[in-house]
Amino acid sequence: MNRRFYCDDRTVVETAAGKVRGCFLNDHYYFRGIPYAEAKRWQMPEPVEHWDGVLDAVTYGPVAPTIQKPDVTSMNALSQQPLFGYRFWPEDEKCQYINVWTQKPDPSRKRPVMVWIHGGGVHTGSSVEQMSYDGANLCRDGDLVVVSMNHRLNILGYFDVSDFGEEYANSANVGQADLVEALRWVKKNIVQFGGDPDNVTLFGQSGGGSKILSLMQTPSADGLFHRVIFQSGLRDAAGRPEDGSDGRLVASALVEKLGYSKETFDKVTEVPFEKLREAYLETLDDLAAKGVRTGGGIGGKRNDWYLGNPQLSGLSEHAKTIPVLAGSVAAESVLYAPEFYPYTVSQEKRLELLEELFGDKKDELIALYEKAYPGGDLMDLYNYDWIMRQGTLDFLDTKTDYDAPLYCYLMTYRFAYFGGMPSFHGACLPMVFGNTEYVDVCNEPDAVALSQKMHQAWMNFATCGDPNGGDVPEWKPYTKDYKGTMIFDRQCGMKDNFDRELVDKIREATEFKFKNGFRRQ
Repeated sequence: MNRRFYCDDRTVVETAAGKVRGCFLNDHYYFRGIPYAEAKRWQMPEPVEHWDGVLDAVTYGPVAPTIQKPDVTSMNALSQQPLFGYRFWPEDEKCQYINVWTQKPDPSRKRPVMVWIHGGGVHTGSSVEQMSYDGANLCRDGDLVVVSMNHRLNILGYFDVSDFGEEYANSANVGQADLVEALRWVKKNIVQFGGDPDNVTLFGQSGGGSKILSLMQTPSADGLFHRVIFQSGLRDAAGRPEDGSDGRLVASALVEKLGYSKETFDKVTEVPFEKLREAYLETLDDLAAKGVRTGGGIGGKRNDWYLGNPQLSGLSEHAKTIPVLAGSVAAESVLYAPEFYPYTVSQEKRLELLEELFGDKKDELIALYEKAYPGGDLMDLYNYDWIMRQGTLDFLDTKTDYDAPLYCYLMTYRFAYFGGMPSFHGACLPMVFGNTEYVDVCNEPDAVALSQKMHQAWMNFATCGDPNGGDVPEWKPYTKDYKGTMIFDRQCGMKDNFDRELVDKIREATEFKFKNGFRRQ
């Protein structure tokens, strides 16, 4: 293979804030760690000030600090390296950095732009967290410009301290405000990298999808993107309130624990993050000991800036116009049950597990499952996800009242891992990015073949709003009359409204157990 690399005057691009130097590698250019915003703690971001000279953008910038150290251990992520290809990066409170991949930074080209928003809820994650997130293959295979970024998270990005000063009025949304500022950077600068600022698609998985949904409800983001892709990022609206009450309660207790008050709150903004983190965790323990449930107090707040979850407050006028591609994987939560990865348990054990989960609705659910998946494995029913699947279907059903095109998918592929691992939360990532070589379990011929289809579909949708073309099987839109789902598996194809009854019945059978602390995960 002929390999090339250089980093010199030929890789310099001028942005609105100054010149940046990236790198050329084989067949594309990359620019990593470009600062796009700056902000004081808990305050709204502003564009970076202009710099002189040339800024080297050759490595990723620091990522947002996390509360749990390291958070990934709570998901057994270190032992799950074959499933993800994790990597870890230095953290810093100043984390507003953006990354760009392009075939050539030619302002005359105006290629479609894909903007990746990472997962991890609003608590953790980064644009660097997984090797799958590398945008080179999307950039090259789709002739696209690919963008990703870091932004503030957890108590730095989604924590309501508005009681402590007008400058903190939108503190519960500043993580989202960072994303808006990043999209403004794209609007202002992406043409210099060969991208079209009027053809921008957002795509995100898990918490990244949730953030995209919030951006669709954020008036200041209107016009900064034109299509969206949700990957396991839509779920029902149950959860913490969006009025900020949880956050304000925790914030008040935190400030008191640190020994400050409203009059001395400016000192809290100077507390090192590590001390702030420890005090926050202690505050949650204190509140829990008193019987106060807060959900951690972290989350967006509905106000004039953010219009709220559309399932609770309705779609914004802008959101109604946005084309959507959305879906999930069949066994989102199987990662939390490693003892059931091997599909070697006996039939007797399968039935015992299903009875434990579904009770007297077990036989009815088995019948519904076999109707939706003839010949399927009952362990797949035990692990079947209804939370993301139902959230996806509900959202798409709402969107059918408007004219924007909609496409739905479900990934049901089983990997050759511990005797058969159904598609787990995050399994779509290497497939979509075309980065199967970075994730061990994806290095089998059928997984690579599936990746080619999903990779192509995402690039097609980003280019023109239609996933069809190339290796992609005919993918019909989701409509009121045809609620079709593209099944991504060894054999791909459309199914019309095939599992809604199953999903609804699983929810009905498990909802009480979930509410009362029962978890099969």
